[in-house]
Parts: sequence; C-alpha cells; structure tokens
Amino acid sequence: MRGGIAVVTFDGDETLWDFQNAMRGALEATARSFAEAGLARSGGTPVTADWLAELRTRVAVRPEWQMARMEAIRLESLREAAARTAAPTGFAEEVFDRYMELRHSGVRLYPETRASLQSLADRGLRTALITNGNSDPSLLGLDALLETTVVAADCGFRKPDPAIYRHAAGRLDVSPEACVHVGDHPMEDVRASAEAGMRPVWINRTGMTWPGGVRPWREITTLADLPPLLD
Repeated sequence: MRGGIAVVTFDGDETLWDFQNAMRGALEATARSFAEAGLARSGGTPVTADWLAELRTRVAVRPEWQMARMEAIRLESLREAAARTAAPTGFAEEVFDRYMELRHSGVRLYPETRASLQSLADRGLRTALITNGNSDPSLLGLDALLETTVVAADCGFRKPDPAIYRHAAGRLDVSPEACVHVGDHPMEDVRASAEAGMRPVWINRTGMTWPGGVRPWREITTLADLPPLLD
C-alpha cells in the first residue's frame, strides 16, 4: 500500500455522482409548477430555475442557516419563492416534495464509480464519503462500498473547515496522514483536506485550469485513474 495510505475518502457531488444535472432538472420542473399554477414574480416575471437557485444561495449564506441540512435550506428558499409569488398555503411544501423526489431520482453515478470503489476495496483500502450535501449513497447502491458517511449537518463541521476531515479520520480510527481525499472543489476538497493533513486528489473532469493556492497531491480526470496511483 503506497506510503502508508489506509483510507480513501470521497466527496459526493461531481466526484462519485453527477448532482448538478439532477438539481437543474428538479429546479426546472419546480419552476414549471409555479407557471402551471398561474404564479409569477412581481410584474408578471416568470419563476425560473435560475431565480430559484439564487434564492437558495441567499438563504444558505445567512448565519442562522450555516449548519442547516440542505433540504431545510431548500424548503426555506421555496417558501420565500411562494411568498413572493402569492402562492396559496401549502404550495411551497408541495413543490418541495416533488423537487426532492426528482432531485434524488435524477442523480446518476459516473460510469466508473462502482468499479473504482471495488478496485480500491480489492487493494485493501477502506473508503468513506465526506459531504456537505444530502445525497444518499444507499439510494445509489453504494452503501456496501463505503464504510461510513460523514455529513456536515450531522457532525457539526462543514467544508471548507478542515475539522470535518479530522472528524472523519477520527471516526475511521486513523490519522489524517493515512488518508487520501478525492474531490472536485479546489478549496472545499483540496485545500481543506490538505490543511487537515490528508493527501488531496483533485478530480478534474472538465479540464479546468488550477485556480491557485494549495496544490493537490495528484490530479485525475476520472476515478478510474485513482486505484493505480495507490499501488
């Protein structure tokens, strides 16, 4: 096992699975629900997926929502959208339920995810998920391939706080130095895990230029590149 590495931790969204397309589809369906109900913003401006996403961002940055669960933030943003469109009582909750159904059912694993996790297990490496999000790996059939899942809203630490990575290592009863962390976000995944003492692997599926700052230990374009790095 390379350099004393015992554990590989992963980000979820845009690392193990495609979340953005699922979220976009769910937001577009939600915007259509407003239109079908005859609801619009001030001056008759239609409700759009972009506007709903903007409202969610505004809620998420408020201090009182910093450690809230993602679904609670989404529901609050839809309540604000409902209030701004004079929607009837209960409309926000109705579209929230539909949004969550579409958001979860629309998530797709990347083609190489399952085989890559299995390949790591075959090498004797333990694997875990560290996420700020609310995607459920069991719904994607990954629960048997991930030893544990660390969720920000449950543990009290949120990326980019390095404490969430130290918390994960503690839960796995290993030192951060025995861990590799794989993720797509330069700050939340790469810098934060490095500051915790882990070795960060940047998964760069889209050919981004590195934005600067703490550099990753390794860079890959697909999870299939990962297991050979750890031989």
